[in-house]
Amino acid sequence: MGQSQLLIIGVSVLLIGIAILVGVGYFHSSDTDANKKAMINDINQIAHASAIYYSRPPALQGGNNSFLGFEIPAGFRSNLNGEYVTLAVSPSSIQVLGKSARDSNNTIVAHIDTYGKASNWTFTGDFR
Repeated sequence: MGQSQLLIIGVSVLLIGIAILVGVGYFHSSDTDANKKAMINDINQIAHASAIYYSRPPALQGGNNSFLGFEIPAGFRSNLNGEYVTLAVSPSSIQVLGKSARDSNNTIVAHIDTYGKASNWTFTGDFR
């Protein structure tokens, strides 16, 4: 082989290596974003369940216009997206923490009001 052919092969291998590194970086970013969106959806589902609990009377396993006694539904405590716990429960609001199943440094905290609306979102780790 001539020197020009070896140079072309070397440059091609270098370019392919760079393309692979860029692809891996893009995939990681996309995977993190998908996990964040799935966890936000889970927290919104928890918020919906909390609004139902808030408005139901005690005879129907509700809080009678209070969040006291609310527990995150079993299907949302832990799933493929993350683990969820209540940090604070008061009669008029709940604070929920979600920790990513893929990276425990990625967390989401949201406050849920009496209408089941999640707000004051706080993101840590790669979720920022």
